[in-house]
Order: sequence, then C-alpha cells, then structure tokens
Amino acid sequence: MKHLKTIVAAALISGGLAGTAYAVQAKDSADNDAKSAAEATITLNSALEIALQSVPGTAVGVEFENEDGIALWEVEILASNQQVYDLEIDAISGEVLKNKIDKDDREEDDD
Repeated sequence: MKHLKTIVAAALISGGLAGTAYAVQAKDSADNDAKSAAEATITLNSALEIALQSVPGTAVGVEFENEDGIALWEVEILASNQQVYDLEIDAISGEVLKNKIDKDDREEDDD
C-alpha cells in the first residue's frame, strides 16, 4: 500500500511539473508572438488591404501567427462567390504566401 501511495504521489508531482512546463512554453510562445508582432513591418490594416486586393470580398477573420519563425498575418475572406479564402501574408515583406479556398468551411456549409 505504501508503494502505491508513492507511485500516486510521483504521478501527481509529475503531472504538476508537466503542467508548469506547458504554462512556461505557452508564455514563451506568447512572448515570441509579441516580439514578432512588434518587429512586423506590415500592420494589421496593411495585411487586410493586401488580402482584399488578392481576394475581393469581406474580411471575416484575422490573426497574427509566428509559424516556424515566420511572422504571418492569417486572413479569412468571404468572397463575392460565397467561398471562404484563407490567406497568409508575410508580416515583414507583405508577400501573399498562401491563398486558397477554405475547404473546411465549404464542407460545413454542405451539411
């Protein structure tokens, strides 16, 4: 019984440490995003303009991301043809890195 209590205690402590490590990692990720956003030369408004020039329509979502060290603006556009487009705009150069129809949104509409 004493051995079982030791195992349970060790598991609880390990779980607590893992949770702490995850919280530190999440904070580090948020710090990296904040640093990348501060270094970005393309503002949110500029990213929206670039996206809307690529796909005319209505911006329905925008998010700043740091993917593998690349600062990006992810923009969702609802086009006049009722298709939802996902665009990735490089937050430093303003280059459109991705422009594709969001198939996940299309499939939800078909249900």
